[in-house]
Amino acid sequence: MRWTAGLCGCLIVACLLGLQPNATVPVTVERMLADFQNEDGTKPDGRTAGRDDSSALQNALNAGPGIVRIGPGTYRIRAVTIPSNVMVIGAGPATVLQAIDVQPVFLQQKVTAWRLRDLTIEGAATGEWQKRTDRAAHGMVIEACWGYEVSGVTIRNCDGAGLQSTRTNNQSSGFTDGGMLTRITARENFIGIRFDTRAEYITASHLHCHHNVTGLLIHAGNTNIASSNIGENIDGLVIADHENGSHGSVTGCLVNHNQRYALWARYVENGMAISNCCFFYGTIRLEKCCGVNITSGLISAAIATEGADCNSFTGNHIIPL
Repeated sequence: MRWTAGLCGCLIVACLLGLQPNATVPVTVERMLADFQNEDGTKPDGRTAGRDDSSALQNALNAGPGIVRIGPGTYRIRAVTIPSNVMVIGAGPATVLQAIDVQPVFLQQKVTAWRLRDLTIEGAATGEWQKRTDRAAHGMVIEACWGYEVSGVTIRNCDGAGLQSTRTNNQSSGFTDGGMLTRITARENFIGIRFDTRAEYITASHLHCHHNVTGLLIHAGNTNIASSNIGENIDGLVIADHENGSHGSVTGCLVNHNQRYALWARYVENGMAISNCCFFYGTIRLEKCCGVNITSGLISAAIATEGADCNSFTGNHIIPL
């Protein structure tokens, strides 16, 4: 009876991780970071200042499909990679992964079907957030990945993007599952979240981008942003066309109290659908754009357009400044 219950438990975890029931799954699919050693023989405890725990974390991640749990504490980590069919779960805000130098905590390149949940990524930036610069010191880098999920994560204090995504491998996934982001807070970074060149087919909701130089930057096409709060940045939402850029959607977002631009769209050629959003304060600037459609929203912001007026403001309630 105990053997049967244990086998059923493994199958349930395998299904949650997106594994096939007949896949090779370790008997113990769940493990703790604290049980793995660094190259020098030490074990992460979340309390030892100055120690690099990257090798122990990578060892835990490489131990096979399953769940890696990271307990409360602060761990110094550089450029580890979550393999396919592995889920990393922290203890919420109590788990802090501290970036080292200009390297990201997680470097995800050409990896599919992984999960990251419930922890904080801390960059190495110092000083006032308004003076952040782009040293490419990103908190997390996602490149050429698909079928992944990041949720319940806070990323802060980066001289770069808190989360940097680029060139989602959408061809391999059938143009459907670039990845899912939800409940992500990005604060006090140069850029909160950046969807860079061809970071396509991303579904993102419940983002909270505040106190960044730029809150949310979209260079990519086929992005779907919903139910998010982009406020108290220098520039809030910035859309700038790159290779196959724009032609996505922004729905149900609050863009509030940004110091310069609430929305800054630059050289958008393929259009962008922005609906049911509230823009308060700052300026909505459309710079040489075509097909930016802002509909069914609430606007209390200055509006400035430059170039041919091929854009649309329809069905909005305008509150005089």
